[in-house]
Amino acid sequence: MKMRIRPVLLLAACVVLITALGSGLAVSQTCNLALAPDQTVLSPALLKEPIAITGSGWKAKEIVVVDLILPKGVTVKGVAEGEDVGVATATADEQGNIKTVIGPMTVLMTFFQAGWDDTAMKPDMTKASPLPPGAYILRATGTESEKKAEATLTLLPPPKKE
Repeated sequence: MKMRIRPVLLLAACVVLITALGSGLAVSQTCNLALAPDQTVLSPALLKEPIAITGSGWKAKEIVVVDLILPKGVTVKGVAEGEDVGVATATADEQGNIKTVIGPMTVLMTFFQAGWDDTAMKPDMTKASPLPPGAYILRATGTESEKKAEATLTLLPPPKKE
């Protein structure tokens, strides 16, 4: 009788283990992030055609925050050195997908670092201090799952004036 119990217990243990591993794979699913375009010249065109951010792998209905990771030595007005800069948010759909854009105010105040005219209540581009050309990491983080995904945005130097 003991010989018959062991194969049954072994089979049951295998089923439990496979089930646990299968559900663990769903929990540890990786997230993906994409930018369109992923290379751009920092120009006023970004106000009309913003950078689109898409991704997948988050929990359904989860809020996802997208941060710009500043390279060492690069600063943004009002942000302490070494801190990330929030540039967008999105709510994942039922399948865990996100879709958002970097809005015009973020482009003006973070990428161009425009000044502000208190009298006219509008950005002052004469006081702008744009981010330097280079590669910048954008990191999307789920507020519940803490799942993360990254993509690289390359800011190209403006064309030389002739």
